[in-house]
Amino acid sequence: MNKLIRKQLYKLILLFIVIIGILAVVSFFVFNSSEIIESFAQFEGMWSITIFILIRISITMAMTIFAFRQWFKQDDLHFSDIPLLFGLFFLGLVFGKSLDLLYKLTYFTADKDKLLILLKFRYIFIILTIAPLILIGIDIILFQLSLHYEKLSKDNYRNRLNLIIIVIIIVIESLIVILAPNLTGIIIILMCIHMPSLAWIVYTFYWAHRNKQLFQIKPLIVAIIFFIDLILYVLSIITNPFRKKIIGFSTSYIIFAELIDLIIIIVIFLGYYMESNYKTD
Repeated sequence: MNKLIRKQLYKLILLFIVIIGILAVVSFFVFNSSEIIESFAQFEGMWSITIFILIRISITMAMTIFAFRQWFKQDDLHFSDIPLLFGLFFLGLVFGKSLDLLYKLTYFTADKDKLLILLKFRYIFIILTIAPLILIGIDIILFQLSLHYEKLSKDNYRNRLNLIIIVIIIVIESLIVILAPNLTGIIIILMCIHMPSLAWIVYTFYWAHRNKQLFQIKPLIVAIIFFIDLILYVLSIITNPFRKKIIGFSTSYIIFAELIDLIIIIVIFLGYYMESNYKTD
């Protein structure tokens, strides 16, 4: 298969993934339409929250398009390419935040069974979102091992092994989420999955910076912002009971939290974009 045909095939596959994602998200919104309408009627701040989150989704979508355009501009395309992996990461954030918006819109109006199903899909999207960045760390490890094991020095074999490992991780974590019995259980499960994943990503990009790897991006920026994200995530878990008692449902607080998340995403994008051409520190 020549490069042009392969590139067109990859575009079709990506388009298929996007269409499936859009249909899935739209289906969730349609299925919960009565709860959404009731939520807008009961809570005045829902409009402000919705508008801000839609702005955030639009900004992230622009980052997604930029990363994918960079990938398709390359002469030769590989599944381990940084633009593709970051593009998939940003795309996952778009779909994940869409489901998160739905969760916020139905939190007070949907029954617990519906919320549990929605959270399971939301958390599976979280697993899929961070998987491309976890893949980078696995690829780095396999590349280092290839210096000692001849079999791993073959790119095709190493890439297949890389893909198999990340698929196994995704399947196991997704099954654990699907089997969660209740809302409390699934939150605990996410915590046990998400914290090690963030820590792995922090270590991966910090190691890449120390060892002058991933020259096409600025890994130190990515490592620092994911470390901050990890700290904020831990703090949100610790303070959650107090926030519910003191703040409750606060439009201002939710928008503030979304703004912090948006800043984190922008800094991640800057880490991907700003130093894309540097060769030495």
